[in-house]
Amino acid sequence: MSSIAESLPLASWRSALALWTVGIWGSRLRNAFADDELAGAELVSAVVIAAVFVALGIVVGVGAVTRRWHWSPLIVLAIIGILRWTIRGPIILLSDEWSVGFKVVHTILWLVTVALSLLALRQHRQTLTSTGSDVGIRSHGSAGAH
Repeated sequence: MSSIAESLPLASWRSALALWTVGIWGSRLRNAFADDELAGAELVSAVVIAAVFVALGIVVGVGAVTRRWHWSPLIVLAIIGILRWTIRGPIILLSDEWSVGFKVVHTILWLVTVALSLLALRQHRQTLTSTGSDVGIRSHGSAGAH
């Protein structure tokens, strides 16, 4: 039995957000382990934050591949991404600790994360509106909150 979710495109803002998230936070995870100056609580904090983002990105990405998008992981990923950058972005920009290049790169990361998050949420809401249900549709066709 074909479901509405199977007819949705594989490429989407949701999948772009998932790939972006895994890419930038996977890189941060690798950098945290390679940074000899990070130790103790700072290292744990850096690793946990990056790992949470990578895990959420993977969950949203799997939803894109299987075409079973679920509201909860997507909204959590989008909200914590927007909040994290809205808090951290100004700190980076206003600090004298980092170079102009670092600030430019992190401003781009900030803006792209916020844009992709908002586009993914908008696309998901439009999908819900057009289908009349959660896109996390079970194989028997009923809307599911997984």
